[in-house]
Amino acid sequence: MTVRPEFTAKMSSKTFLDYYWYKEELVDICRKNCLPTYGTKAELTKYIVSLLEGEPAESLKPRRRRERSKQKIKAEDMKEDTKLLENGFSFNNEARKFFSNYFQVKNFSFKKAMAIKLREVERTKDYDATIKGIINAYLESQNKENVIDNEEERTYQWNNFVRDFCDDPSSNEYTNKMKVASII
Repeated sequence: MTVRPEFTAKMSSKTFLDYYWYKEELVDICRKNCLPTYGTKAELTKYIVSLLEGEPAESLKPRRRRERSKQKIKAEDMKEDTKLLENGFSFNNEARKFFSNYFQVKNFSFKKAMAIKLREVERTKDYDATIKGIINAYLESQNKENVIDNEEERTYQWNNFVRDFCDDPSSNEYTNKMKVASII
């Protein structure tokens, strides 16, 4: 088994990309190298790769900024046509109440596809985007065949590995699949 090397600003981007890094580690690397520290694993990885490929840290700017209003919208004020960026929408307890009522479920859980949609809205500064787009992202995520393929999804290496390992019929011989997966 190959031991992951300690990060240095002199390692090659290929070496860096050959290993799995936790988000907390990526944030720490970014902080220590004066890079933006806000974003997804995919965004943080891009900043680090750019630095390793010779781009000066001061020229690396965040790919997106929180463009949402500072005001916080209440669940009772949310509707399908409520604008996301102008009304202070965020994935909080108020949004959870709204979606629980909307989908008529007692306990609502946000889905990754919803967060990806909101980040896309922030990145593109889509001031016309509404809660309906988040609802559609949720509904599309319910279709198991609809797999999201984007930079962010590809950073979930461990999750993807575990899913594939557990789906492989040859893993059925193990009683504790997670332990075996972690050893591999």
